[in-house]
Amino acid sequence: MSIITLTSDFGMKDYFVAAIKGAIYSDLPDAKVVDITHNISPFNITETAYIIKNAYPHFPKGSIHIIGVDSESNHENKHIALKLDGHYFIGTDNGIIALLTEDISAEKIVEITVQNEIITGFSVLDVFVKVACHIARGGTLDVIGKKCQNYKIIKEMKAVVSPDKKSIKGAIIYVDHYGNSISNISRKMLKSVGQGRPFEIMAGRHSFKTILNKYSDIVDFSLPPQNRFKDGTRLAIFNASDFLEIALYRSIPIAGGSASSLLGLDYHASLTVNFK
Repeated sequence: MSIITLTSDFGMKDYFVAAIKGAIYSDLPDAKVVDITHNISPFNITETAYIIKNAYPHFPKGSIHIIGVDSESNHENKHIALKLDGHYFIGTDNGIIALLTEDISAEKIVEITVQNEIITGFSVLDVFVKVACHIARGGTLDVIGKKCQNYKIIKEMKAVVSPDKKSIKGAIIYVDHYGNSISNISRKMLKSVGQGRPFEIMAGRHSFKTILNKYSDIVDFSLPPQNRFKDGTRLAIFNASDFLEIALYRSIPIAGGSASSLLGLDYHASLTVNFK
């Protein structure tokens, strides 16, 4: 039996998540359901893509991922299902899929045409659960939809390299639990464009000339403990997902602020890497 994961912006106050799980278990009593997160910022497409893109590779091949963010079908956003990297994804054509397929091409994409007998207006419950259970039972994508080639692309959220390759302009696409600001500039992109040249990162009013590999690299452990204090020091790092991140060392957002709040690097804030 395949694993079915859930990612949404539903939160945990309302009944939505419980209803989805109940519907899955009613159809597939032996199903394995895993919550990736239900705390996506409302309707935040890039945040959703960032989380799913970094979570799904750790699940077994054949896993099915339901994406419940901006999931209502309309004239601009159709419901789609696809197979990508040996995994299945079910969601809405609102830009999330394009962000997931930046580095890996989908094996197959279909526009979902099946509907449940009872329509509540709750797309994840009405449609996505039915499709996920169909796939989990060994069903194919061809049965639940018609093949499609195109999907919506969000170009404004991609980092841009200047024509002379002297700079990369990016943006903050995610703020994590610690208030660290994560950009859409990857280590691979920076290395490819920079070719070993010196650089300076401009993020708001702050600049960085070094990118760390670990947060604790900012601490000089040769000093006595009382002289090592670095809490709250700003730094640039390639995070666990290999994206350029601006952070405060050991920040506690609820107590003393974070990179997103104190440095003004919230979602959509711009940053630039200039090469010399």
